[in-house]
Amino acid sequence: MTTMTISLPDQIARKIDEETIKAGFATRSEFIRNIVRQHFSDTDQREFTFEEFTPIPLSQLQRDMEQTGNYNKKFIDSVIRGFRESSLYAKKRSSFKTSKVSKRS
Repeated sequence: MTTMTISLPDQIARKIDEETIKAGFATRSEFIRNIVRQHFSDTDQREFTFEEFTPIPLSQLQRDMEQTGNYNKKFIDSVIRGFRESSLYAKKRSSFKTSKVSKRS
């Protein structure tokens, strides 16, 4: 994945933060990626193919990152924390909680 840095007026950045929370995304990046995917999906489906993200166990991701030797512990911990808070992993946790509750009923 490539990292891009953009500069935005404060007013737009605040609006993005509000919409990120409202839409249930964990980070600005998730929100912006979603907007870009929608834009390209709507404009020209033949040119871009987006692969669906398939979550892997975070313990496996952490182990894989450690084995490369390219990342320090602080960075790896921040990535794992970010994924834990991301909408895809958060949905898995909330659906797990829901299923546990429904089994008790």
